[in-house]
Amino acid sequence: MADSYRYRCGECGHRTAWGSESRGAEAIEAHYDRSHPDVLPGGMVEFRKGSSCGGAGCLIVLGILVLLLIGLSRS
Repeated sequence: MADSYRYRCGECGHRTAWGSESRGAEAIEAHYDRSHPDVLPGGMVEFRKGSSCGGAGCLIVLGILVLLLIGLSRS
């Protein structure tokens, strides 16, 4: 999920690389400072579909959480 966000400039269509939400926000602000200094940052944020919690890693985390909940409910 760390590389699920990409920001697009509202003035020229520049796109940041896919990354975290905070890294993309910093990158688009730097772009605006460099290329559009008199304009407030705008544009849009794209979210990569299908990049959330896929594969076995998510199942392992879910399994651990279920076991923790069962253990906590018995104490």
